[in-house]
Amino acid sequence: MQNDSTAQVREATDIVQLIAKTVALKKRGRDYVGLCPFHQEKSPSFAVNPEKQLFYCYGCKAGGTVFDFVMKRDRIEFLDALKLLADEARIELPKFGGSKEKTSEKLRLFDAQLAAGKFFRRIFLLDSRGKTARDYMRGRGFTDATLDEFKVGFAPESWDALKDSPEMKEFPADLLQQAGLLKKREQGEGHYDTFRDRVMFPIRDESGKTIAFGGRILPGSDNPAKYLNSPETPLFSKSRTAYGLDLARQRIVETRTAVIVEGYTDVLMAHQYDVRNVVSVLGTALTEQHVNLLKRFADKIVLLFDADTAGEGAADRSLELFLTQPIEIAIATLPEGKDPDEVLMEVGKPGFEAILQRATPALEYLWDRLYRQYATGGNDLTGQAKTIDEFLTRLSSVNLETVDSMRLNAAMVRASKLTQIPVEELLRRVRTNVRSARKFTPKTSGGFKDAHRPVQSARDRSERQLIGAILNEPHHWNDVQKSVKFEDFANAALRRLAEVMWDVYRNEGAIPLNEFLDLLESDLKPQAVESALEAESKGDLSLLIIQSLNDLRAENQREKDRSALSKFNPTASGQPLTEEEELEALRRVMEHAKRPDLKRS
Repeated sequence: MQNDSTAQVREATDIVQLIAKTVALKKRGRDYVGLCPFHQEKSPSFAVNPEKQLFYCYGCKAGGTVFDFVMKRDRIEFLDALKLLADEARIELPKFGGSKEKTSEKLRLFDAQLAAGKFFRRIFLLDSRGKTARDYMRGRGFTDATLDEFKVGFAPESWDALKDSPEMKEFPADLLQQAGLLKKREQGEGHYDTFRDRVMFPIRDESGKTIAFGGRILPGSDNPAKYLNSPETPLFSKSRTAYGLDLARQRIVETRTAVIVEGYTDVLMAHQYDVRNVVSVLGTALTEQHVNLLKRFADKIVLLFDADTAGEGAADRSLELFLTQPIEIAIATLPEGKDPDEVLMEVGKPGFEAILQRATPALEYLWDRLYRQYATGGNDLTGQAKTIDEFLTRLSSVNLETVDSMRLNAAMVRASKLTQIPVEELLRRVRTNVRSARKFTPKTSGGFKDAHRPVQSARDRSERQLIGAILNEPHHWNDVQKSVKFEDFANAALRRLAEVMWDVYRNEGAIPLNEFLDLLESDLKPQAVESALEAESKGDLSLLIIQSLNDLRAENQREKDRSALSKFNPTASGQPLTEEEELEALRRVMEHAKRPDLKRS
């Protein structure tokens, strides 16, 4: 029997609402359809069935329940998917997440962040103290729709405006301090507001829950800190958070590419211009946790930096980390002196995306920068030698065993063309510099198997429809199992599925389809979902079961007849009988059956 929490989370999660956060769905009949987020396609083959609470792609054969979707979308295991969906449904999982008290405390912290966001938003929109912030953001070209989508707010210049606001009255000061919204006074008792006189940007996790805030000073402020983020809390860690990911996730999944910029306003403007796969890492150095977060949704990360020393320095600091990750990394550079929001307003979405399309793979970016730095002339052999030496030195500082060999070899080929040094010699020098260097084996990604099903025999079709009908209406299993055992299925995949079905229904009873799917191994789920949907499309499932059983009995009899006829095949070729030969063989079978010595009482 499944864990009660699993059933509770499944029942509390509407699969259409869940998937609609990632896939643009349209109603078609009883289902919702859209472009599959798990493979590239131009025509929608991805369907969501709200009645059965399952999804299925007729192209790549991905399918299952809410848990399967989250596991595949985010590339996580079942327990992590359960936690994520439980968190969104505000269901406590003490068995998996520690004590019930700690879980309740975490929910209170979420409530406090949400309430604070409402306060900052109210001041920004409705309070006279927020007028300067409103004028500033609108003056920079941000529309009201964008400001509303990102819930931009304002923290007034006050030590206790948030603390004493109606929104925060139900939260004790100690909890608000733990949430990073208040600070404890260094002298005396009491607390004061963390954020004052700043435009406020709610920082949300990938599911859209506010976990922290970032505050930006207004022009003319004498505060030396342009940006201020919430401190580390039980909800928030800068090294694990990407600003705007909740709104960018769908486009990232669709394009399989995440674009990283430096600031909050850069993210806002990109989304305003419909470049919606853009996020920020909150002005901090890129971490392995950032990459692990983004590679759940993307196959490629593009770093977009200013064409100044600071931006290029940030790119350099990111190279080693990204070289060791199983994801494609590229670096794009903006025109000198320009920020992303300025470029967007000048060249629009097409021009901005053209810059992203010109992004250079990380290793080649390193080579290009070093070449520009050292090789001042096309025939400057000294400069080329320095470039090679520095390039190999940079590579030697990385654990090359974890670097994708295809990218490494591509960079070596590029270096070879520029320097006229053979690739083998460059690789030899790398191996000499790095004691742990070995011959690299290209990493391969999983990918989907061929989605086209081979031509099905009549028996396969009957077996599949029988399985599908029982999955839809499992109460029929009790009658079916009296005449059919799972060992009777000729199709190997269907036999494996039937074996699980017979075991589950015998021990668990007639459980619903989506509950049954969560008990299956991942490789059996597509077969189960496809069979169930195909059977449902046939109409009357009771009649389909009867027809399938009759077809299987008829097929069994035909196989027996073929076996008997083969004994009397007048030809020795072993080829299929012609109509005349089959009639002659049938005559011999009937004569054989009339012989007295063969009759049985």
